[in-house]
Amino acid sequence: MRSKFQFMSISLLRITALIAAILWMPVAGLFAQDSLDARFGSIPDSLYSMQPPADNPDAPYIITNKELDVSFRETEQSIVAVLEHHVRKKVFEDSVREASVVAIPYYFDNNMEHVVNIQAYTHLPSGERIPVEDGDIRTININSRYNVKEFTMPQVQEGAILEYRYVIQRRYIEELPDFFLGHQVPTAATKLTITYPEYLRYQPFVEDYNGKIHHDFVYTDTSSVPKVFTIPQPKPIVTERWMAYNIPAVEDEAFMSSMDDYRAKIKFLLSEFGIPRQQLENSWEVVVARIREKTNPWWAIRSNNVAGARGDSIASAMEDQPPEAIQDSIFKFVNQKVNYSGGHRPYSLSRDRGVIAGQPSDQAAINQTLISMLHGAGIDANPVLVSTRPSGQINMDFPSFYQFDSQLVQSKINGETHLMDASFAHSQPGLVRVDAFNGRGLVMGQDSFEWIDLKPEKSIFDIQVAIDAQLQPNGTLVGKVNAQQGGYPAQFIRQQRADGNSDADILKRVLFDGYPQMSVDSVQISNMDSYNEPIAIAAQFEIENYATSFTDGLKFRPMIVGYQRENPFKDKSRQHPITLDAPEHLDLSYEIGLPSGFRAPESRQNKMLRFPGAEFRETYDTSFGTLKYEYQIDISQKNFSTDFFSQLYKLYERWVQLSNTAWLIEN
Repeated sequence: MRSKFQFMSISLLRITALIAAILWMPVAGLFAQDSLDARFGSIPDSLYSMQPPADNPDAPYIITNKELDVSFRETEQSIVAVLEHHVRKKVFEDSVREASVVAIPYYFDNNMEHVVNIQAYTHLPSGERIPVEDGDIRTININSRYNVKEFTMPQVQEGAILEYRYVIQRRYIEELPDFFLGHQVPTAATKLTITYPEYLRYQPFVEDYNGKIHHDFVYTDTSSVPKVFTIPQPKPIVTERWMAYNIPAVEDEAFMSSMDDYRAKIKFLLSEFGIPRQQLENSWEVVVARIREKTNPWWAIRSNNVAGARGDSIASAMEDQPPEAIQDSIFKFVNQKVNYSGGHRPYSLSRDRGVIAGQPSDQAAINQTLISMLHGAGIDANPVLVSTRPSGQINMDFPSFYQFDSQLVQSKINGETHLMDASFAHSQPGLVRVDAFNGRGLVMGQDSFEWIDLKPEKSIFDIQVAIDAQLQPNGTLVGKVNAQQGGYPAQFIRQQRADGNSDADILKRVLFDGYPQMSVDSVQISNMDSYNEPIAIAAQFEIENYATSFTDGLKFRPMIVGYQRENPFKDKSRQHPITLDAPEHLDLSYEIGLPSGFRAPESRQNKMLRFPGAEFRETYDTSFGTLKYEYQIDISQKNFSTDFFSQLYKLYERWVQLSNTAWLIEN
């Protein structure tokens, strides 16, 4: 009978292919119970007396220890990684819900992972131990790949010790789940061990951690053979260990790409396999080769004959139009036909007929249908595999298909590239969801691949507003507004119209949401169907009591629309780089006529705040009984290093100051 390891004598490429074959095989009957750490349930007295760390005295709780033991189990068809987790927390403030809620994510798609043997207890200072019952454990679906086992620790109070353990059985061993050292609270001690079988080893990657990690190997001799040099001795069991202590909390800050991008962690890629062990190649070339073999979006794209024929038909009917116009028409057709299910993934086996017929479809199926239609029209287009913001940015040093969780489309017309997502309702080429506008993407050609920086040209907050109004002696403001909105604001307006909102309601919501007492008339919203033009809004409006009357005049806020009430950056210091949702362009222009006999406020100075990637300008003209002033904010990029945080903070702070400023118009 052929040994399962005989194939290790062949080439590395064949090794990789056979590993992949093993990893996709069905698994059954693999989950026998293992014994866990014997210390579980035995709480030392020192934990009850533990105080918050001196460098973080306000921490609501602390992770006193986090342990993971990894081992492996073989069957006739597969190799399974067994991950045994053990966590303890000490609670200092019982009102903080995060301390008592436990969420265990696992990759359920393709039966890759199973969670078993969950045990959890609240240890009260009195010595009483309250268990979590099986019926209290919920399974929550997060997306098409991940579920979460969630439960709430019972009767949590100040001084309690929360303890739980569980086992994850994982049949995909080419990489292991990230082991996070850092959390939003301090961690006193972490320990990870991998007990290796003779035929495999992993390469560790430590990320976002500059502290000391104790790393060693333990060799355990389990042989009963006499220690005589003439008798062959079996090889010892090898256990690799990583230990770290006093890991600081990771601060959750506004405009972060993802918390996981900055949490200290250890990642693992399979580096040696076979008997004898041989080095495995870990590269993006290997990842792409495996995608083409196992999860290739081109399978559906090439088979979408209905979509290809429809694209050809649209192009034939527009043969006198430029390719960009044909692309816009095809995109609009798909975008209006589809029924997005809410699921996103990097590939799909679903076909075009269901997508075009309006059946609930995931993002990849929709975009693969779009690619097929573009090909039918003779337009070069490819899928782009990306990682959404909740999943973190792609780590180029860690080649893995499982970093991708979403798919976009890139087309090329006359040397120009266009990034798009047809599942994004009321969108257009160049406008993708905020969470997909995230770092880099892998363009999967039929026979090649390339990395691109994601720069969708229409993915911007573009708002221009001009107000021409007259301030009445009683404080009422009457006038007209003209606005143009592009990018995300335009998509929002189209969504509002599709939801059945009237033009008057849309106007109030997008421009005057802070004025319930206002009235509008002659509202016109145009270019709703002209996606290459910004949406234009025009209306007459009246806001009663906009200005407050005092004995010496009227006081009113000069920034009537486009205001920013609070600085989104709560603190003046910054630990992590800034990732805004998208570039931003705001252009506000006001011309306010004063009541007869009223004088303009004191002369105001023009100002400018400028630094690389951003600019804020203020201009004023308060002469001749009319107030003319403009505010322009241009933030041309979405990513800023911490070096520019203080300047970005000042920009937003000035915006807030102007939004909350009141001018006195004297009579």
